[in-house]
Amino acid sequence: QCHRVLTFSRINWLLLAMPLAIISRAAEFGDGPTFVFSMLALIPQAQLLGLFTEQIALYTNDAIGGLLNATFGNLTELIITVIALRKNMLRIVQVSLLGSILSNCLLVLGSAFLLGGLRFPVMKFNTQMATTNT
Repeated sequence: QCHRVLTFSRINWLLLAMPLAIISRAAEFGDGPTFVFSMLALIPQAQLLGLFTEQIALYTNDAIGGLLNATFGNLTELIITVIALRKNMLRIVQVSLLGSILSNCLLVLGSAFLLGGLRFPVMKFNTQMATTNT
């Protein structure tokens, strides 16, 4: 089973960075290596979470699929927010939410427009999905 997960996508090999992050933290290698290993381990997890929500959306309607995608797509921010609020780090919560909003609104949307415009001269979109995600 583990072999199937790792070979499903080449990016899943980065899941092996997760135990390295735990070892790095336990062995006190420092914050830098622990952060790098943790960041590398998050990449395939984000991909698997996106795949998971896409698969669930296949069995629901567009509105529920969009809601699930928006909810699980921001799971990282939710985890950071809960941990930071427990430690009374309000500024971290504010900056994290601001970064998430700017990233979603500017970076993702701008990239979609740019790449879509390069490939398709005229683009169409689903109005119901657009209103669900706003």
